[in-house]
Amino acid sequence: MSDASPPRPPSVSEAPTPLLDADGIGVVFGRNQVLGSAGLRAWPGRITAILGRNGAGKTTLFRVVCGRVRPRWGRVMWDGEVVERPSLARLSVGGLMYSAQESSLSPLFTLRDHFAVFAKRWGGADRIDEVVDRMHLSTWLDLKVTAMSGGEKQRASLALALLRRPRCLLADEPFAGVSPRDRPGIADALRSLAGDGCAVVLSGHDVNDIFEVSHEILWMTAGTTHHLGSPEEAREHFGFRREYLGPRG
Repeated sequence: MSDASPPRPPSVSEAPTPLLDADGIGVVFGRNQVLGSAGLRAWPGRITAILGRNGAGKTTLFRVVCGRVRPRWGRVMWDGEVVERPSLARLSVGGLMYSAQESSLSPLFTLRDHFAVFAKRWGGADRIDEVVDRMHLSTWLDLKVTAMSGGEKQRASLALALLRRPRCLLADEPFAGVSPRDRPGIADALRSLAGDGCAVVLSGHDVNDIFEVSHEILWMTAGTTHHLGSPEEAREHFGFRREYLGPRG
């Protein structure tokens, strides 16, 4: 597996229109404003990462895009058109896939069942063995996902994404709970999806892994997202270094 940095994508000015564009998103739960002015853009062939501390609102932003949380203000655009009431069922038909941190896998079925359902819905039955081998999941095929660790579930979710080949993948904390030996495989899967033209957006805390795989960095703090540019540019951002990376960043 390659440890090389992702190839340079076209600059934002050269890139096509973003496939997914959420802007000015505000979410209020009771008296608690979780998001004030948050957003993300997903560009075909690019990997965008959202970094922020626990509770910063990263997962909430993903859930807004998927229609699982209703924003108080802001707008979501998909493929150049405003989506008045986003829903995962509707957007998935257009190519959106959401890999939730708590796992999108059903506890009622085996991993083999999941692959069969995905292949029936999205195609790719002839590639199941290839994807399973690539993500080292053969041991788990006939077990229910409740027997899998968090890291194994993350590998399984990405394997399903490789099988489906979505136009856009929202991956919430794909490196969370993943053992060091499995992290290169997660990174390679994300790169492979982007290499096939998928617009990938991921979140997390694992700075080194995320910086290695990403093209663009967003920093979420105080309910707002800040575009920092490339990982190299993010490391030079004074506020990000001081408040998030710390002295060793």
